[in-house]
Amino acid sequence: MKKMYSFYCCLFLFTVSNIIAQEKQLDSILISPSVQYEADLYNKKGEKQTFNGKMMNILFAKKVGTAFGGSNDLTLQKFYSSLDVNDKSISIGANFEWKRSDETKKLTWLLSAGAKIKAENKFATVYDNGDFQENNIGTTFKITRIGRGSINFTTTNPRKRRDSAVLKNRELLYEKYDKTTQKFNVENLNEFKRKHDELSRYDKDAKDYKTELEAKSKALYIEMAKEEITYLENNKMYHFVSDNWWSLEVFVPIGENKYLTTSDVLNNALSKKHFYAFNATLSWNYMREYSCGYSFFFKAKANLKNNNNILVDDLKSKAFQTSESGAGGTVVIKDSNDGYITDFEQFVTPSLIIEPAFFIFNNSLGFSPAIELNQGKYNKTNWKLGIPISLKDKDGKPKVNFEVQWKEINTFNSSSHLVGISVNFLFGELIN
Repeated sequence: MKKMYSFYCCLFLFTVSNIIAQEKQLDSILISPSVQYEADLYNKKGEKQTFNGKMMNILFAKKVGTAFGGSNDLTLQKFYSSLDVNDKSISIGANFEWKRSDETKKLTWLLSAGAKIKAENKFATVYDNGDFQENNIGTTFKITRIGRGSINFTTTNPRKRRDSAVLKNRELLYEKYDKTTQKFNVENLNEFKRKHDELSRYDKDAKDYKTELEAKSKALYIEMAKEEITYLENNKMYHFVSDNWWSLEVFVPIGENKYLTTSDVLNNALSKKHFYAFNATLSWNYMREYSCGYSFFFKAKANLKNNNNILVDDLKSKAFQTSESGAGGTVVIKDSNDGYITDFEQFVTPSLIIEPAFFIFNNSLGFSPAIELNQGKYNKTNWKLGIPISLKDKDGKPKVNFEVQWKEINTFNSSSHLVGISVNFLFGELIN
């Protein structure tokens, strides 16, 4: 009995030591990313999905980050700068992907912060003769909540069996990356370990060997996911992808705008009026992109801004001079200022803007109508019909967006129909 007990004890110890040895061996070699990739196909309920969730995170971050700037305002560039001809301003800012440590994590929150500076003739004045122009500058803050996208790969074309093709391509990817890791373990692992051991002797803060291998395996994982995305896009292996996001944006001026106004040129001198140009916007965006090259966007935007009759009526200032009689009947010019002839009024304007957009030719050419419903004192409706055009770089990201527009703009007393071009230039590559 004791011999039998000793035998089982030895067997148990041998099995445990063998398992530990195998685990140590696994820790010391590069594991193929296909192992984790396959495991990530299962959701929390243990159900196997068609697509890997981490791969989908990379795909949707790419899709929402290349949305057309004319009907959406979402960019994932780390730093951005833009010239907006519509409100004659230059914007500079930065985006922060909150709680997203790497590309495989879901893009959920995007924080943006920056400055907007009024510009005349493409030049934004910050200092004028030593005086800080705080009324020209404001800060912008935006928080965006991005939804969980969906992908549809159904087909009615018997020549294109998307589901089978996706699975076969993934099988081939597994084989490719299994061979890559096997080759590394046989031909390069010892040199990789020797180099790590040599350098770590002089750098006590260096990452340990296991961490280095995990980082290399993760890089291969992302590489394999992007290769599957390339296959899906180049071979039109999905019917459409869709996503949506909410954004809350606030514009806070650093200083107040100052207007010199008078209601009666003959009897009243110019008086100084102060105006704080606060603005807040809540918007919802939806995008659906089809693999065949066309797409649909929709935006609904609720806006609340401090307003005044000079802005609404687009009043132009005039030169005013004050004078007094000098010695010998001469006239002495005391002051020369630009002012407005109006009874100055300021008020809050709530508005709702609805704008769909339809695109063809890989989101390069589209049609985008929009309507703006204003309430309060400025109770007017504006609209526009636009043909947006997006010029993209080699990666498919929009770099120059412009829109040919026909629009109606209402003031308090008149209505104007305008035809022209609205332009928005992005300079992210110059800063990145």
